[in-house]
Amino acid sequence: MLGAFLILVMAGGVLVLSGLFRTAPPVTVTDAVLVPMGDGLALTLAIDNPGGPDRLLGVSTEAGRLPFMNAGGAEVLAIPAGAKPSLSMDGAHAMLTGLDDAEDGRLVPVTLDFEVAGSVATRARIDSAASMSHDESYVVPEDETAPTITLEAEAFDSGWLIRIATTDFTFDPDAVDAAHVPGAGHAHMYLNGLKLGRVFGGEYRIGILPPGTHSLRVALNTNDHRAYATADGPVSASVTLTAD
Repeated sequence: MLGAFLILVMAGGVLVLSGLFRTAPPVTVTDAVLVPMGDGLALTLAIDNPGGPDRLLGVSTEAGRLPFMNAGGAEVLAIPAGAKPSLSMDGAHAMLTGLDDAEDGRLVPVTLDFEVAGSVATRARIDSAASMSHDESYVVPEDETAPTITLEAEAFDSGWLIRIATTDFTFDPDAVDAAHVPGAGHAHMYLNGLKLGRVFGGEYRIGILPPGTHSLRVALNTNDHRAYATADGPVSASVTLTAD
């Protein structure tokens, strides 16, 4: 993160204050889409945070503040340093209701308020064709061996190293979007419900977190993005991270 620094110069017996000021890299928001869901519209978008740890304090439109869904009841979402998380259908997203005109293609002004980065404005396009959900499950049939997953987390000055161990499962990054192959695929990483991204191997690094206690969850997914599940629920594992 770049900051401001000052240069003191003595000129003719007078102390002159000079300075070069630089700001931290800005958070950017892209790919904002409003997807019809039930009686409302689910807001999905991508966030790029090149700076230090931050928090998404809220999302609003002219109609007011939008509640977060799939966030375990959280009203604020933690964002690690250097992260590129997303509001997603299979994770935390915002929900807009009561919009009078929800015609396809309409652009709706949206503002995201960050604790450090401040307010970031964008426009979300209503797109009913984007209603494909990534929250569908693939329930492993009885004649297949269900995979398992466990997690370990280790803290460093620069963030966290997450170690992922699986059984009866193979990470296959080259097969993303391909047809389902039993026991193969990738994983999705969520921080307090916020989707951090896809996982394609046994290790994943997370940047420095805002102070507090955070729940990290990793779920196994098929090549075609369905969550592996058994009769007991999704094939996933969680760990608690505590940041000072």
